[in-house]
Amino acid sequence: MKLLASTAELSEGGFKTKTLDGLEIIVGKADGRYFAIQDLCPHAYVNISYGHIEGCAITCPWHGFTYDVHSGECVSWAGTDGLNRFPIEVKDGDIYMLEKQD
Repeated sequence: MKLLASTAELSEGGFKTKTLDGLEIIVGKADGRYFAIQDLCPHAYVNISYGHIEGCAITCPWHGFTYDVHSGECVSWAGTDGLNRFPIEVKDGDIYMLEKQD
């Protein structure tokens, strides 16, 4: 497990970015649940963290594609690749990224 953030750092609809093992990651809170996604729009290949979160959706500022932060699915354009998500665990007020399972 690798520490991403403290829950105290994240308000509802808020997020922060962190580089971990060479990956830029967004960790945040939406609809009362925490999430971790790669800071990369799979459509435009730019940092999606320049966008904004509304509800559980993050919108890329370059082309307006919207993604569900919990499922990674593109909700604005069917058939578009989704966001890379990372499994997390919340323990003792901290958010950890778990190792991905193949």
